Amino acid sequence: MDVREEIGKRVDKLSPEMQEHVLRFVASLGASAHAGETGAALRRLAFSIDAASAWQMEQAIEEDCERIDAGQW
Repeated sequence: MDVREEIGKRVDKLSPEMQEHVLRFVASLGASAHAGETGAALRRLAFSIDAASAWQMEQAIEEDCERIDAGQW
């Protein structure tokens, strides 16, 4: 049995309300696959930050983002 058949069998067993939830979920997956910026749009930003700001961001990442707090998980 392929994936589509398995999905169909499982969806058929759901109530119409739950089938509607599944439909909305599947539709959202397709929509999110195309979200984001194009490579060309990102390239335009590549050199838009000055050296001082880049250094500040790098320092903030090194100081605050490279730590693991085992208690958070």
